[in-house]
Amino acid sequence: MAERNGPIGDLGLIHEAGLYGSGDEFLGMAVPFVRDGLGGGEPVLVTTTAENLDLLGAALGDDAREVDYAESAYFGRRTAQRAAAFLRYWERNAARGRVRILAEPVWTGRSPRDVVAWQRMESALNVILAGTGVWMICPYDTRAAGPGLVEAATRTHPSMSVGGRERRTSPAYTDPARFIGECDREPLPQAPPGAAAATIGHLNGVRHFAGRQARLHGLAEDRAAMLCVAVHEAARYLGLPLTVRMWESFGALAYDLWAGRETGCDPLAGFTPPGADERPGDGLWLARQICDHLDIRQEEGGCRIRLQVATSRLQESA
Repeated sequence: MAERNGPIGDLGLIHEAGLYGSGDEFLGMAVPFVRDGLGGGEPVLVTTTAENLDLLGAALGDDAREVDYAESAYFGRRTAQRAAAFLRYWERNAARGRVRILAEPVWTGRSPRDVVAWQRMESALNVILAGTGVWMICPYDTRAAGPGLVEAATRTHPSMSVGGRERRTSPAYTDPARFIGECDREPLPQAPPGAAAATIGHLNGVRHFAGRQARLHGLAEDRAAMLCVAVHEAARYLGLPLTVRMWESFGALAYDLWAGRETGCDPLAGFTPPGADERPGDGLWLARQICDHLDIRQEEGGCRIRLQVATSRLQESA
């Protein structure tokens, strides 16, 4: 049975997935959700495909001018950036009460590793946005998202949207700690035999190792300096001493940091932007902004953090 979403006195996170298979079905979910928010004086952010933005803009008419919007492909290229953008949008608008966000993930063209990272983030949003007044619907286009992605959506969202105004509890919803644990069940690939390696007992040593290896592999000085910061913050989170390995593969430089002791690793560390009070993992937020991938794994006998950035061969538009 569907539960109707009426006026809400005690604000709390509502996180829904919404399935659609046509433009009309998308509008049938998006238009009521957006119009109800605007009618109640609530801030509304829509991040979806360019095609869906055009459809929604035409359907809303003059009301479209009141909607904040972005193309999903450019709204947080990395998962940590996207999660932080949602949190900041809430913080900027929290004084107005409920904040509505229609946030469509982009799945087409992603590697299997990227898919897992984005599914992990969808689950993590239940923790990152807990206690906010965000009402978020995440549309899933069933024409592009296969059965596996749809099934995962029922596990990462506590409820499913019905027409943008009602929701059904998802019986498959899985606690984020368990879901993320399943995402991280497969061990990270082993470092190649030729990887540079060092056991280091002080943070300056970690930074010097990271910088030396980055420059040996052709990174420009500014990119090498930023990478040094990322590796330094990962080492500070793990604690010392630790073993650092570095290698290059096609398209990526990888740094692997291993602390062979119990450290209480949190796989979500660094997803939330730093606040006024210092918290463990604040530095990892910066590292996540710099790196293409950052994996945190609690393994038998210790904790591992692996960072990955693009090589000097990456060509970007000016």
